[in-house]
Amino acid sequence: MPRPQKFLCLFLLLLFGCGVQQGKLVWRVKDMALERRPMVELLGDQEKIVLRIPTRTIQEMTLAHFRISRAAGVQSELYIVEGDEPNAFAGPDPRGQKIIAISLGMIKLIGADAHQYAALIAHEAAHWAKGHIDAGRTRATTLTAIGTLVGAGLGAAGVPAAGLITGLGVDLVDSSFNRDQEREADAQSIDYLIATNYDPRVAVAMQEKFLTLDTGAHLSFLSSHPSSEERVQNLKTIIQRKTERSTASGAP
Repeated sequence: MPRPQKFLCLFLLLLFGCGVQQGKLVWRVKDMALERRPMVELLGDQEKIVLRIPTRTIQEMTLAHFRISRAAGVQSELYIVEGDEPNAFAGPDPRGQKIIAISLGMIKLIGADAHQYAALIAHEAAHWAKGHIDAGRTRATTLTAIGTLVGAGLGAAGVPAAGLITGLGVDLVDSSFNRDQEREADAQSIDYLIATNYDPRVAVAMQEKFLTLDTGAHLSFLSSHPSSEERVQNLKTIIQRKTERSTASGAP
């Protein structure tokens, strides 16, 4: 039975992209792919079973990761990470190893659909391929410095709640940048899915699934992701355009 690997503040460097996780229990997917029993049991603290996953699902996930990695030209490790919220993210571990991680909540949401795992992995691989990870590190450092300087200036001028204003401004700039990265990763992921013979329409199905979740009230303009409504429409447009282009190029 796979036991979790404990990395202290494993995703401390994830200041960008699809999410931030710190100090979570993680399970490396390839370590579970050769399990001979029909179910893989993820073990947590004190040998407690955290989740049972069909071995076939783990194998399909591993195969999707292998295929997408080749298409993207990105070598990474694939992990399942503790967390009830449906989430996935890309970033370096403390050793600098490229990783893609999928939360337990996302595993429960997707179930056994190999094509949806491929869509998820393709999106995260696109963040690596497009340089979003390194850009996120640089952006975080730059925005912190800008926020400090602007805050000092406002404070000296006697502007009330200068810290709040400055922090909100930095969040807005950073959030907008991340949303642009998410759109770019969505578009690139469709190319990877087509290249590896996965159905690109599952990317739309995933976003439609998110629309059914009750996530509560939130400020969409402070979110690091475009809304699922926007992503559904964007993905449909991208898939139609690429499909038409492929059909036209294959015509006699």
